[in-house]
Amino acid sequence: MGDLRQLNFFRNFLVFLVPLLVLFPGALSAGSYALLVGVSDYDDTIGLADLRGPANDVRLLRDTLTGRGGFDIRVLADGVDGGLRPTRNAILGALDAIVAEAEQGSFVYIHFSGHGTQQADRDGDETDGLDEVFLPADTARAEPGSSVIPNAIVDEELGERIAALRTKGADVWFVLDSCHSGSGLRAGSPRVASRFVEPSALGVTVTPSTQSVLTPAVDATGDTDLPGKYLAFYAAQSSELAREIQVDEASEDSWYGLFSSRLAARLQTDKALSYRQLFQAVLTDLNDGAVPGAARLQTPMWEGDLIDAPVFGGGDTIGVRQFAVDGTRLEAGKLHGLQDNTLVALVADAASGADDILSFAQLDATDATSARLAPVGGTCMASASAPCERVGTVPAAARFARVVSRPLDTALRIAPPSDLETGAPLPGTDPLVQALSAAVGRTNAEHGTNIVIDAEADVLSGVHNGTLWLGSKLAIGQTPVGLAWAPDDGDLVPLLLRINSAENVAEMLSNVAGTPSLLFPSPVEITVQRVVSDISALAPAVPVDLRGECIAALKAASNAVELGVGEALKQCDHLSFGAQGLVQGPARDVNRIYIDSQYCVSVEYQRVEGTSSMANVGQPMTICADCPAATGTVQSTGAERMFFVITEAEPNREALNLEGLMRNCGQDAGQTRSAASDQVSGFLKGLADQNATRGGMGAIGIASIWVEAFSWQVLPRREALQQAGLSSEN
Repeated sequence: MGDLRQLNFFRNFLVFLVPLLVLFPGALSAGSYALLVGVSDYDDTIGLADLRGPANDVRLLRDTLTGRGGFDIRVLADGVDGGLRPTRNAILGALDAIVAEAEQGSFVYIHFSGHGTQQADRDGDETDGLDEVFLPADTARAEPGSSVIPNAIVDEELGERIAALRTKGADVWFVLDSCHSGSGLRAGSPRVASRFVEPSALGVTVTPSTQSVLTPAVDATGDTDLPGKYLAFYAAQSSELAREIQVDEASEDSWYGLFSSRLAARLQTDKALSYRQLFQAVLTDLNDGAVPGAARLQTPMWEGDLIDAPVFGGGDTIGVRQFAVDGTRLEAGKLHGLQDNTLVALVADAASGADDILSFAQLDATDATSARLAPVGGTCMASASAPCERVGTVPAAARFARVVSRPLDTALRIAPPSDLETGAPLPGTDPLVQALSAAVGRTNAEHGTNIVIDAEADVLSGVHNGTLWLGSKLAIGQTPVGLAWAPDDGDLVPLLLRINSAENVAEMLSNVAGTPSLLFPSPVEITVQRVVSDISALAPAVPVDLRGECIAALKAASNAVELGVGEALKQCDHLSFGAQGLVQGPARDVNRIYIDSQYCVSVEYQRVEGTSSMANVGQPMTICADCPAATGTVQSTGAERMFFVITEAEPNREALNLEGLMRNCGQDAGQTRSAASDQVSGFLKGLADQNATRGGMGAIGIASIWVEAFSWQVLPRREALQQAGLSSEN
């Protein structure tokens, strides 16, 4: 297609739920490291079967990375020239050495191929009571009565080292091609083998897994404040086995890890891909007909905040977030920011370039997670009022769809500004009224939005002391709240775009949210718990040390209670979020979507399986009413909303993980409530009983999507103190 089409593609792809910009890391530097671990040769005297693929995985990846250049490659693999024996001490020592050498801006790639299993949790931090472990070459059999496998590497040990790398400012990509939890599946083919070891084979007895979450093999994402970024690719989810396959039936030396081999093949191309594109491409390859049928039972997973960055921080990518196509069905919908009449380009491969478009289609019958594809011509322009004429058919080769343009969204109505002190409407000659009107006009003209100034509005506007305030609530008591803007703050257009995208998200989710049907109850119970801070510990004026204030206020806090509807929260109150499986069945994806008082949207994701215990959904939040907001103001108060989207996971499909897809603020979006969370967490242990099960709902049919909505308001310090009968100088 011509240049105009490509310009239209890029311009329209940056609106609505797609982030305004993705902050990519720089290109590879001299401080780029790769640690390749492959364990094939185990001690057969303890009954631990050898693997045939890890050595080939390491060779393949070493050649791939060498071809790219720029890596300091370290190999721990038996049977590989130049590789050291991958014992426990050697693996952990190699990681420690890279931690010591890495610096700000380094990139570290870590790849593990070998056996995995489980053993009893030693630290009490696993929801299923089991630690996921990787088995080095010197793994031994446990002594009778012991619950610990000698020389096994526990997930926490890897997580600590990855966190240490991130603390130094290094970005980390971790790939695990082993099983980190078990199931009763068997390979069922002489050309397929699993990489899971039954714990009993090593003398360890564990309770059959009833885990309620997909426990990451490495918990390195817990601290969102670390300077380095992180991404993990897991070869299989918790109910599946990671597999290795024999590529050539005539050669016993042609065994490879299924996931590792497909990953390396994609990395060997000269395509400039994002990690998301790479993951989607590998997922497609795993379902290819050339893969033995029994091996197509594993569904890889990803987690982390590097997902939309260029692979290895390399050259420019086309920046595409794309969605899978299954015949005439698109496997994405309103939750991904799509709607009827959205125009998409169809391509054959996740790695297809911008010039590899097969044809175009429009969406219709769009629901929460899917849409129907209606083929249209290349001259079609997206319109909210009517679809384009259907032309031809959806190509059989189409596997992915990329958004080209979207119809105008439903109008966002902003009320005309009023004087916050008197409530009187402001005249059209007021400078802030004129600034708002001009910014609305530019936003619509330059970004295709449909924002109107109308008295019947969801977003109010008001003026106080030369500042324009925007929000669903503009004052609490005598204090303005919401999103503030003054002429010295710069361009107003980005704030209007932020509000527009946040309100679109809220409207879509609110339409889905509601009281669950008795016939189709939600399979996951969502709990939001609040720890009420001791208000007597709050200073009348804003202290210099907000973190210290919250620690003091939470020392005397009461036990956690469930958050009530529309509650008023204050400085240092603490919120935590849990998801409890209620119904046995398929895994569920839970996305926590948070819209703060500044209209910043952020998402945290959790996979939930089983019914045994409650899982945390994202990081807890410590309310900080006085933390600097995105606009530079000193208050972040007013109305806030949170939605939990629960969907059923499908086998061999990418998880519905919306992290990064809805963020409309900068890199630190959604962080304004996280002050003091690390130090405060120690004082909160034991306060909240998050393991109570309220009982199952029985074997009853369930729908495919559920949305639960929560809302609250954050009180300004002065108002919180006054409501408590305490004086305030603010």
